[in-house]
Amino acid sequence: MVKILMRAGLSPLENLGAPQVIFHNLIGDNIGNMIFPYSIMRILMRADTQITTISTNHLYSPEQIAQWNETYDYFVIPLANAFRKSFIFELGYLTALVKKLTIPCIVIGVGVQAPLEGLDGAQEYDKEVQGFIKEVLKKSVLVGVRGEFTAHYLKRLGFSEERDFTVIGCPSMYLHGPQLPLRILPELTTSTPVSVNCKIKIPHKLGHFVFQSAKRFENYTYVPQGIDDLLLLYAGIPIDREKFPKIYKGYPYRMSSKIYASGHELGFTDARSWFAFLEGVGFSFGTRIHGNIAAILAGTPAFIFVSDSRILELARYHNIPHMLASDITDETDILQIYHQTDFSVLQRGHAERFDHYKDFLDKNELPHIYMDGQNEPESVFDEKMAQLPLHGPIKPFHKLSLKKQEKHLQESYAFLKKEIEKQASAKKKMKNVAGKLPEPIRNALVKIYQPR
Repeated sequence: MVKILMRAGLSPLENLGAPQVIFHNLIGDNIGNMIFPYSIMRILMRADTQITTISTNHLYSPEQIAQWNETYDYFVIPLANAFRKSFIFELGYLTALVKKLTIPCIVIGVGVQAPLEGLDGAQEYDKEVQGFIKEVLKKSVLVGVRGEFTAHYLKRLGFSEERDFTVIGCPSMYLHGPQLPLRILPELTTSTPVSVNCKIKIPHKLGHFVFQSAKRFENYTYVPQGIDDLLLLYAGIPIDREKFPKIYKGYPYRMSSKIYASGHELGFTDARSWFAFLEGVGFSFGTRIHGNIAAILAGTPAFIFVSDSRILELARYHNIPHMLASDITDETDILQIYHQTDFSVLQRGHAERFDHYKDFLDKNELPHIYMDGQNEPESVFDEKMAQLPLHGPIKPFHKLSLKKQEKHLQESYAFLKKEIEKQASAKKKMKNVAGKLPEPIRNALVKIYQPR
């Protein structure tokens, strides 16, 4: 039996319902984070494999880590744009964990957060990234990175391509192995059902283009990916404008927003339901990389409007049809884009990229379902997932029956009550600790933290 410990907020095999996923934020703020662990789990799950997922947003005790060293054979680390300022604390937790583990620790996909022109000069997280990569390389042969910008960044930090790291793209793209789903492209008309995605933090010009393009279709569905959007859908809780002060004015941030109120919005908290929905639309477009990768994996043509390097490096590596957001003009037309795009470019080089991905797994001696030379092996993961019920989409709160609305509100209240109790308990503990501090230090802390 091969036992794998894997970093993921949510195991697809747990098949948790929307309340657990949303209220405990098991998606790491973004449902796109469900896709790459899903794909990795599928390729690693052989008949003799057991995979356990853990979060890495805190430190673990020496006793817990010692138990993992005794129990598991590998620690697999899927990451998104982890090299960024806002991830610096968790990267530190990860580094500390890898340092204490004695089992192989393998990073399958990681990227740097950067503007389109890339990073120039030292970054405030360079030291943390260097420390993390060095510790991982003590426990693995190669680190798998997302694309050209991340490769350039790591080279600047002193690491060598093909010695320390290799570009593998996003592991989510290898869900179906050497083949991507193919289907006859539908003729796109204004009555074609389409899926639209967009970030909350988006420049006005790009947000305006995406949502105005969506409204050209009678049957468009906006599929948000953020945790704040899911709270709005599930319980009618408006998106905090203080948290997102520069939100595009046409973005559905409350129940009275036109897109939300008209019922043109759906959410998902499990990958299979998302894929099933995307199989039923004719086209997907927007600014979200995994929103459009999910469509590609469902066999649906997708187009991305690129606003930063983390999206651009993946779009280029995987030949995903795209356009720079800065190239959008008043004449840019979404139907024209569709009819002028060659969506078959996705297939070009995919088998070779998959072979390189397999080679990366092999070099790290990580067992997978393709290691016996089969192109279409039977998947234990698929069999297990087929036995689980689909949860389906989350509909806008006002579209639910009164009974369901009541249930959702009760769940929201129960969660908020627990959170308040947790905060009160933490405050009490801090007060007890502070009471044991020397008076000068205690007085200084009061001055710093007292309400103003």
